[in-house]
This record gives sequence, structure tokens and C-alpha cells, in this order.
Amino acid sequence: MKKQSGFTLIELLLVLAIIGIISAIAIPALLGQRARARDKSAISNMDGRVGDLVGQYDKFKEAGLTNASIQTSLGNYLTNTGGADKNPWNAANTAFDFTVHKVTGATNQSTAIANFKSAVTSLGVATFGIQFPTGGTNGFIVGGVKISGVVNGSSIVTKATAIE
Repeated sequence: MKKQSGFTLIELLLVLAIIGIISAIAIPALLGQRARARDKSAISNMDGRVGDLVGQYDKFKEAGLTNASIQTSLGNYLTNTGGADKNPWNAANTAFDFTVHKVTGATNQSTAIANFKSAVTSLGVATFGIQFPTGGTNGFIVGGVKISGVVNGSSIVTKATAIE
């Protein structure tokens, strides 16, 4: 009689159990990494557009536009340049709210951000606001985006840049 070689049933079951344990650990970690990548993409979209809006504000101000016209023109700029950017959490939607909201009552960046946070509502959609300079008080362009994770104790990440 010939001696047969191969794996026993016990050995095969042991290998399957080890693969199952590794999968149970790896899949949730992978899903968490994907969520963090989507959050970082949304934050990056918002952060870049705040800088763009500051540059556009300066351009519109130098052209002599009124505050109301500047606010409308900034929204048009977002519409014309941001339509191709996709929301990392829902690719069927755009990455931006194309309305630039008016923010009031801030004397510093942290107050501008606090006054603006309620305008940020949709996951992955960057929302923008402007407070125009008055008297001796700087104005601010503020951006915010809601993410699935928590950064600095909040699920809304914001950035404000002073304008003159």
C-alpha cells in the first residue's frame, strides 16, 4: 500500500480559523482607514478653497465691487470652479455648498468660526462664509466641513482667514 501525503482535516480547519481571525482584525482597520482618508479629502477640499476665496475676495475688492456683489461673485466663483470636485462621502454630490453665507458679529477668528459652525450641515460638503471688514475690525472668510470622525473634539473642521 502506498503512503498518501497531504494535509489532514484538522490542519486545514486550523488554517481556516487563523485566516478568519486575521480577517476579523484587518477588515475593520481597513474600513477605518478609508473613512479617515475620506475625511482628509473633505478637509483638504475645504482648506484649499478658503485660500482661493481669499484671493478672489482681494481681486473683487480691487475691482471696486460692493460687499453684496463680492458675496455673490464668490458664490459664482465656487460654482464655476468647483463643479467637478466630488464629495468624498457621496460621489453623486459636489464637494461644495455654492452659497457663500454671511457671518456677523466676530472680532477674531475663533468667534467667526463659532458663529459659522451652524451653517455646516452635510457630511463631506464644504460650506463657506464671509464677514466683511468694518471700521477697525478685520473681516474673515470661513470654511467648514462636516466629517465622520472627530478632530479636536468636533465633527466639524473649520478654517478662518482674515481679510482687510
